[in-house]
Amino acid sequence: MPMVHDQNVSVLEQRLGYVFKDMHHLKLALTHRSLGHHPQHNNERLEFLGDAVLQLTVSAYLYQKYPRLPEGELAKMRSLLVRESTLADIARELGLNHYLLVGKGERRSQAQERDSLLCDVLEAVYGAVFLDGGFDQAQQVILRHLPQRDVGEMSLVDAKSTLQEHFQQIAKKPPVYNLVEEKGPDHDKVFVVEVWFEQEYLGMGMGHTKKEAEQEAARNALERIGLQDGK
Repeated sequence: MPMVHDQNVSVLEQRLGYVFKDMHHLKLALTHRSLGHHPQHNNERLEFLGDAVLQLTVSAYLYQKYPRLPEGELAKMRSLLVRESTLADIARELGLNHYLLVGKGERRSQAQERDSLLCDVLEAVYGAVFLDGGFDQAQQVILRHLPQRDVGEMSLVDAKSTLQEHFQQIAKKPPVYNLVEEKGPDHDKVFVVEVWFEQEYLGMGMGHTKKEAEQEAARNALERIGLQDGK
């Protein structure tokens, strides 16, 4: 298995808030299949395990924190907290993009910066903590880095999913987002997005990324069709 310098790994352990008893677990979690094709030599099995630990941890956390919320709302909140983009952001905060071991081809294409790979390696690290220290330790690590949001804030953040769910229920079709304008210099670009359903204009949003603009357009649409109060 490729090696990570122990001194560098100690920095990662500090960020995680967990010190490994068996460093093999962490090093395996950081090894992409492009370097270890055999299932026992890459992080895919740990990713499988870590995903299950993550789902249970977040489910229990939400169940206890929001005793009055119905199952459907809890499921939406869990989906937001464990989705790929959220986990990739956590991985970047931990610096996992600098620790992930990939093959030469993947390194040339900067695969370690992709959300999908960062999400996978974070789940693998969670699996490694579970194997090394048990569920309580894994739970502590996961909750330490989980974004802290209240119910109202989370519904705002996930406006795009709420809007899509609404139209899937009533028409079995999602709304469409169109980029209508890009303005400003490259270092401070602003994107303008409109959201439509078939021939009906629903709303517009602006943001420094397309995702931000789409979320703002979705929030605007939810207000226009009466599914969310304006702030």
